[in-house]
Amino acid sequence: MLEFREAKKYIKKANKIYIVGHINPDGDSIGAAFSMYLALKKMGKDVDVIISEHSKIFDFLPHIDEAKTFIKEDSIDLLISLDSSDIKRLGVTEEDIKKAKNILMIDHHKKSNAYGKVNIIDETCPATCQLVYEFISYLNIKMDLDIATYIYAGILTDTGSFNYSSTNERTLIIVSKLVGLGIDFAYICKKLNDTVKEPKLKLIATAINNMEVYENGKIRYTYVDYDTICKLGVDEEDAEGMTNYLRMVQDTEVAIYVREKSNGTNKVSLRSGDKVDVSAVAILFRWWWS
Repeated sequence: MLEFREAKKYIKKANKIYIVGHINPDGDSIGAAFSMYLALKKMGKDVDVIISEHSKIFDFLPHIDEAKTFIKEDSIDLLISLDSSDIKRLGVTEEDIKKAKNILMIDHHKKSNAYGKVNIIDETCPATCQLVYEFISYLNIKMDLDIATYIYAGILTDTGSFNYSSTNERTLIIVSKLVGLGIDFAYICKKLNDTVKEPKLKLIATAINNMEVYENGKIRYTYVDYDTICKLGVDEEDAEGMTNYLRMVQDTEVAIYVREKSNGTNKVSLRSGDKVDVSAVAILFRWWWS
């Protein structure tokens, strides 16, 4: 891939590098950012990783306490963004972004607004971590257990534990190689999929109780207000994911979850089966939501 070659050039000549994921980071964002961070450290690069406020569910992952919250230098050579389709969603301030001489963007979303000097975007990848695995392999960096753990965690979460139709043959080949390296995949799955805090369990119950059904069960919608989220003691990351439970219901084609945020605005999450392109709906109404 031509973009891989260009990205390698910028990394090789950069002295100071920062890596950042998107705001309210999920498993793929954290996995991609940290796997890249650990890989570039193995290259001998002066690199830091920035992760914004995230769910404690990820605290079991190695080196996660090494994350920074901002760019301390006045100027850096390269900012690498992971899993963020829009520069406005990066987990750093606009002021910090301006400190970067160059930006390398790595993303897998279908609707991405390219904003980097080099943009590695592959919508055929079900997770940015899959794309990062390919890039790390291209850089000839030896995959160790910590890097493999982060890549597996990211792929696991963004493929819905390999249940989403976006999962492809290459995904499973990569995962088999990660397992072959000796990652504790059962432990990772237990921590990310089979462990839930009581406040989130109550939020799931609330979301299901508030569910509205349209088009003979093909569309399911739920709304949770901010006061309820606060009373339950749910953090930003744990407040996500309610569409997954709505979509589980038989014959559901579209699941819509709306939650009120602290500033009075609403965050809308959409998930679908195979027949509806919800990304087109999101793009259509983006001007109104922004």
